[in-house]
Amino acid sequence: MAEFKVARTEEDAVKAVDTYLRNGYQESEITVISKEKLKTDRFNDCEIQHKSTNGTVSDKFMRMFIGEDAEAAALSRFNFEETQAEDLKQDLNNHKILVIVQKDTLRHGEVAHNNAAYIDESTDTHKPSEHKGDIE
Repeated sequence: MAEFKVARTEEDAVKAVDTYLRNGYQESEITVISKEKLKTDRFNDCEIQHKSTNGTVSDKFMRMFIGEDAEAAALSRFNFEETQAEDLKQDLNNHKILVIVQKDTLRHGEVAHNNAAYIDESTDTHKPSEHKGDIE
């Protein structure tokens, strides 16, 4: 289940993010959602996700045709209860900022296990000279 804080200002949102980081959350587990793009550059050059529900012109045009609510779409991946999601959508419409954290419980070892870039050359017994067939 996701945990969240509602911030009234950008400074409050930055403080909430810093608190979550001190409490052991990783940057990749933090999402900041706001109605407008934030002016702070605190979330640049890091793994913290920042989403603006206003989006681009093409996003607005697409939503007009499919009837999607931008706030609902931004909150959909967090599996909030319906009443809680409605309250959070209202907070976003009132120009408040949501700082949401969700622990990443997936194991990411498959890259190191399956990627040839991580193979130790001392254990690699297949040499390019042993290849048979056409190489393009």
